Amino acid sequence: MASAYYAKVVNLVSSYVGAEKGPGIVERQLKYCTASADAFGAADLTKIVNYVAAASALYLPDKAKAAEMKERIKAMAG
Repeated sequence: MASAYYAKVVNLVSSYVGAEKGPGIVERQLKYCTASADAFGAADLTKIVNYVAAASALYLPDKAKAAEMKERIKAMAG
């Protein structure tokens, strides 16, 4: 079962790109950190924040929304 923190990240990304794309985007970026979805935390998000933001931006034609999402992800990472 995915950690609550992982679920929050997926929910944030999904709020921008949609529920059908959000989980897959975050899951594919886990290869850039050492955590699994079950043990995902703030330190892990810090490692992959740019990867998640870049992958998500591919689905966001509005660059302002992409920048806003990246800032919100960074804020979650601390």
